[in-house]
Amino acid sequence: MYNGELFTLSKSPKNIQLLKNISGLLNLKVNTSIKPLTAWYNPQKEPKILFHFFKDVHSELGQIDPELLSAGKHIAICETLSMEDELTLIKHGFSGATEECSPAHAIMQMLDNVLEGNLFFSLSALSHYIQTQQKPAKASEQHALFQGITKKEKEVLSFICKGLSNSEAANKMNVSINTIKMHLQNIYKKTDCKSRGQLLFKYNQIQYGKNNFNGWKIYREDNIEVAIFDI
Repeated sequence: MYNGELFTLSKSPKNIQLLKNISGLLNLKVNTSIKPLTAWYNPQKEPKILFHFFKDVHSELGQIDPELLSAGKHIAICETLSMEDELTLIKHGFSGATEECSPAHAIMQMLDNVLEGNLFFSLSALSHYIQTQQKPAKASEQHALFQGITKKEKEVLSFICKGLSNSEAANKMNVSINTIKMHLQNIYKKTDCKSRGQLLFKYNQIQYGKNNFNGWKIYREDNIEVAIFDI
């Protein structure tokens, strides 16, 4: 299915075994080197995801080097997970979070969605995050925000924020999925967005002047309501 590598700084055999259990079904490998940070910072084409195992999100997140969070994707496995915890993780650029009591198949499902380029948090946390962001920018700020984005990147942004998946956008533009992902990475850098939630919010504020939830895909899985940004 996928090619990529899972990382964790946890030394717990239980946590490492969890990653090994879910990685095999998705054709991923688990980095078990003595110095995982050295491997983490090495550039690679394949996706890399760092699993963080938190007992207390707020106290432990503050101890993480921001440079570590700037590379790859990040998933939080938490002893307890409140909406406030989720909001903090979203703001720090995490792609997903769940409680450690979640069954392995649910964690694998989250990982699958993150590899597809989605965010995986509760609907209430994502809704609250969108609704409490800054007010619409002034016209001059709106112009500055998307300054430098190319015509192709604007086309990608428009398709993605209308709810098309990467593959659907690729079909519309007659390009590969990798090309779409490349455009998205350029858009993130040019708009100074650290997460997909920030990008969607900024785009909707500029296009509509309000919170617009077109482009969200909402699912119910295991009787838990979750929201996924298909970007």
